[in-house]
Amino acid sequence: MSFDPAPILLFVYNRPAHTRRTLKALAQNKGAEESSFMVFSDGPRDETDTEKVKEVRRMCKHCKGFKEVQVVEREENLGLADSIIRGVDEGFAQNDRVIVMEDDLLTHPAFLTYMNGALNAYAGQDRMMSVSAYLPPRFRMPRPRKHHHDLWLNPRPMSWGWGTWKEKWASVNWQQAQADNFKERQDLQSGFAHGGADLPGMLIDQMDGRINSWAVRFAYAHYRSDRYSLLPAESYVKPIGFDGSGIHCRPNPTRWFESTKGAVKNPEFPEHPEVDQNLNRALRKSFDRHHQLAQWLGVH
Repeated sequence: MSFDPAPILLFVYNRPAHTRRTLKALAQNKGAEESSFMVFSDGPRDETDTEKVKEVRRMCKHCKGFKEVQVVEREENLGLADSIIRGVDEGFAQNDRVIVMEDDLLTHPAFLTYMNGALNAYAGQDRMMSVSAYLPPRFRMPRPRKHHHDLWLNPRPMSWGWGTWKEKWASVNWQQAQADNFKERQDLQSGFAHGGADLPGMLIDQMDGRINSWAVRFAYAHYRSDRYSLLPAESYVKPIGFDGSGIHCRPNPTRWFESTKGAVKNPEFPEHPEVDQNLNRALRKSFDRHHQLAQWLGVH
């Protein structure tokens, strides 16, 4: 790389098997050995989690393949949302861009190439708020025939492997929905739903305390600032947490279809990425169908 790579921030908890696979795949990335690696380990909720949390911390402290490794051990259990918000804030204390991961993501070897290339190429573009590395598999999101972009802009960011810039992160008001009186504003709900029919309900659940999500609030910040996330046409990340092991992810048999096989090894970064309406519609339909199924099954 002709520029310094962004630090990698990894958020872990109590899943040593998943963390081990995540670390192994990430260390095999081109550019990993040049990258600073910060691990944020949330504290145990109770005594039953203590040993697994300790095991994950030992594993991360001794991981190899990176320029330097720092493990931040939280004494208390912050929960995923506060853990990520606080950790990213700390990551930006000495950096102007970061790459963010969780402990159940297998990355393609070109993941860091894509993330660092995009964060460097588009640092000055005001309309772009983040870079996302995940895209649903083709059986969930059939790719339209009429699309010609390896990289494209979408109003909805993906939370599995992403990055952003210091000034964009600092612009987020985590209480924006309350300030907007979102629950009473049909116009805002309709507009936010352009990223997927599930988003308005998720944000209302967040406001009412039924869930604690940083991701839906980050997505809302994209919508309210009229900014986009850069997405790839094929995923650089394979989530492996839909096996019943995670707190926020229910078991899902469709996890077997997740893949990074189509990821572009040497992506080119156009000066001005476009909003591909065909891909945008395909992604929205994917989330809309998933939302409709969840409603039919009574899953909230």
